[in-house]
Amino acid sequence: MEENKIETNTGNKRKFATRKFFKFCFIVVIAFGLGYVHYRYVSHLFENDRNFSYLSEMEREMSLRTEMGFYYSYYKTIVEERPFIAGISKLMYDRLVEYPKDVNAFNRFNIHPEVIIGALYRYFEPYLNTTTHRQCHMVDRGEGLAPVESCVGLGQPIFFYLEAVWWLAGLTVAALFLHAAALSESTLGGLVAVAQYFGNHAEVTRVQWAPNERENLAAPLLLLQAWLVSRQLRDSRARTTFQLQVSIFILNCLCLLFWQFSQFIFLTQTAIFFVMEQIRVIDIKALCIFLHSHFCGLHMAVLLLQGNDMLKSSLYASFFLVVSIYCLFFSSLRIKVQNRVDLFVEAWLVVLRIAIVIVASVYIKKLISNFLEVEEDSHVWDILYSKFTNYKSFHTMIYTCSDVFDFLPWSTVKNLFKSFLIPFVLLSVVNVCHRWASDAAEECKKEIRDQTSVEKDGNTTDESDSGIENSDTKLRKRITDLDVIDKGVKSKLEGEGEQDLLLMYLRHLRAEPAIFYNISQMAVFGVMAALVMRLKILFVTQLCVVSSLMMNTSYYVIPKQYLRYLPFLWVACMSPLVQHLFHSVSYEMSHIGEFSDVQQEQLLQWIASQTAAGAAFAGSMPLLASVMLSTRRPIVAHPHYEHREARERAYAVHKMYGRFSPHELYQELSKLRATYLVVETRYCYGRSSSGCSWLDIWDAEWPARRGQAVACRALLSRPVDHFYPVFRNDHYAVFNVHDYSVRYMPRSFDT
Repeated sequence: MEENKIETNTGNKRKFATRKFFKFCFIVVIAFGLGYVHYRYVSHLFENDRNFSYLSEMEREMSLRTEMGFYYSYYKTIVEERPFIAGISKLMYDRLVEYPKDVNAFNRFNIHPEVIIGALYRYFEPYLNTTTHRQCHMVDRGEGLAPVESCVGLGQPIFFYLEAVWWLAGLTVAALFLHAAALSESTLGGLVAVAQYFGNHAEVTRVQWAPNERENLAAPLLLLQAWLVSRQLRDSRARTTFQLQVSIFILNCLCLLFWQFSQFIFLTQTAIFFVMEQIRVIDIKALCIFLHSHFCGLHMAVLLLQGNDMLKSSLYASFFLVVSIYCLFFSSLRIKVQNRVDLFVEAWLVVLRIAIVIVASVYIKKLISNFLEVEEDSHVWDILYSKFTNYKSFHTMIYTCSDVFDFLPWSTVKNLFKSFLIPFVLLSVVNVCHRWASDAAEECKKEIRDQTSVEKDGNTTDESDSGIENSDTKLRKRITDLDVIDKGVKSKLEGEGEQDLLLMYLRHLRAEPAIFYNISQMAVFGVMAALVMRLKILFVTQLCVVSSLMMNTSYYVIPKQYLRYLPFLWVACMSPLVQHLFHSVSYEMSHIGEFSDVQQEQLLQWIASQTAAGAAFAGSMPLLASVMLSTRRPIVAHPHYEHREARERAYAVHKMYGRFSPHELYQELSKLRATYLVVETRYCYGRSSSGCSWLDIWDAEWPARRGQAVACRALLSRPVDHFYPVFRNDHYAVFNVHDYSVRYMPRSFDT
């Protein structure tokens, strides 16, 4: 009999393991299937928008505007330089980006994705440079333009680069599905999250219009990290699993390498975990394990960024340090809540501890910044300050005048209601909170019933004990009597005649840590998106994750006989989502465009053929990124704004669009050792109804100069000393900047 039982248990375990394995394989197959659909979708939208396969190589590079072209230029360096180590050296001692200074691009910019993709291309290059992976054809452009050669396929470096971006976009959807399915414990929940992602596609990603922006490369890693953190919170046995901890540490590091804003996301994550420990949603062990993964990720990222000052002096690093000190030395200083006075004191101490951690973090960040003489993120706080006050400056207006840095518009909120995303989230949150509250109430009722039954049993035993019962009954009654006496003594010692219902309820109120974290993260992302519209990609994606909870029947507090009618409710709720999904997808697919910028192409061709290789160019930041990418000429300013000296250089160069004299502009360009100045007529004469033209920005920066002449208009309208015109078309004018040191000095003779 025992052997049969052992064999039966072994067979059940094998069946359970097999079922679990097949379920895991099924979920993974669905995840990567959905990821492949998104990969094809965004690549098709990008092709429709620009007709990319029929552009010349220069046109393709021009289509990567501003920061996109800036980052792609580093990939181009890695691909073209021979040998590979020469490309790495050129990035570490880059003289193109802030001429004539040497800049360590690994330290200053988040270019690790370009280096990794470039290294992969170099590795597979012998297999890709074949007719199978690279085909070329001539394209007739019409309108008197010369035909151009257009090459397509993975053998072409730019297509290989974009292919990697599209696969990362597919991984984003796969990670979203895995996260939502695990959080809701339902495959249907994962499908609902993905459906909402596609239905609100314009709100959750810009990858189809701006492929290589940093948030598009970091998005799948952030979702995978959140999925693993949620799994770590949910499964207490896996909390110390080595593989899980190492995976989170690697993802933390990669997120910090791929996107400079990841530090702010991890700051909010650390703050949420600290608050969860304070209100006892998690214990101190879970917080310490979480901090350990961030400790390893932060230090590895600083090492691979070669000592990035912005990360070392970030509020994330200082907050992490303060919370770690709390865990090491002060986490045991907690009050055991036994009455309402203790509860009141502990509540105030929680508020006090949170306030102390915030103040200490800000103070330590200030100390580190002063010690390292770093002001890299000062513009971030200036932007936030300008949103709530009338404060305006050149640097803040560059950001706030852009739509993506404005407040979250009501149109986005309306779209989220139309797709039923916000109603789904509200239903999920109400269900979860109601379940937690009702479970706590049931536990309280059960405890009260147990206490009442124990007291009755104790009284009955005292009155009706006749001494006839058998020994087992007597033993049970004795144990019961001892329990009653022990409870009575404890209640007298604690000064409690009766149990406090509030304390009992709070003791039994248990929030599930993984769900609590995700809802809290959603609320924090909502505040961030309300302040900066660009961050809605984080908020709406997290809304999709939380909306999956509505598919978990265990969170609906309704009688069991009504649970079978839930699918009808879901079908009714899905109809607006399906309608919005088809409308959104058809609208995006119907967009057909074609990239063309003949004026800029003429400018870049002239620069490549008529200027020296070492000639340094000054101009607007978006244009200079294209100049550096397509012509490989040095530039004196660039669109990567997360550095104090870069902001100062942009400030100096853009004086050409302000009310400054040509001589003042010449002095600034001489300090930067610029050889040529490129002026754009649309920026010089352009107007903005919202007060966001370059002239409006400079008038806000220098109100005392209102009424004076504009430097660029003087350059474009008449001859000016030190600026010699060498090229001009309808949109651009190039001036050779003469230096005093090379002016003509006539010889004089004494008679």
